[in-house]
This record gives sequence, C-alpha cells and structure tokens, in this order.
Amino acid sequence: MKGLEQFFKGFKKGFEEFGYSIMIVINSFFLSVVYLIGVEITSLTGKLIGKRFLETDLSEKNTYWSDLNLKRKSIEEYYRQF
Repeated sequence: MKGLEQFFKGFKKGFEEFGYSIMIVINSFFLSVVYLIGVEITSLTGKLIGKRFLETDLSEKNTYWSDLNLKRKSIEEYYRQF
C-alpha cells in the first residue's frame, strides 16, 4: 500500500513538471504569435502609410516636448466627450 501511494505521488509530480514544461513552450509560442500579429503588422502598416507614431524630428525645435492647446472650451464641448 505504501509503495502504491508513493508511486502515485511520483506520478503526480512528474505530470506537474511535464505540464509546466509544456506551458512554457505553448506560452512562448502564443506570445510570439501575438507579437507578430499585433506589433509587427501595425508597424509595417504604419511604415507603408507613412504614419509616425512618435514625433522624433528635432530639425525646427530644441526639445521633444509638444505644446498643449489649453484654450477654454464651451460647456457643450464637455458633454459627450467619448
């Protein structure tokens, strides 16, 4: 009886380690797929269209900071903001 209990404990531990190893492989694969679909396709599409996601051109300015348009809005513009 003791040997059977020990066998099942070892069996359970082996399956847990196997499951953990499979989890590492599958998660790495899915994260790579999500990166390729989400980030790479977005980047390639932006480059083809000519979209610049970050303003990194310093030819006319001395800083990367951009000016905010902080004009006072009317009350109607604050309704339904989204």
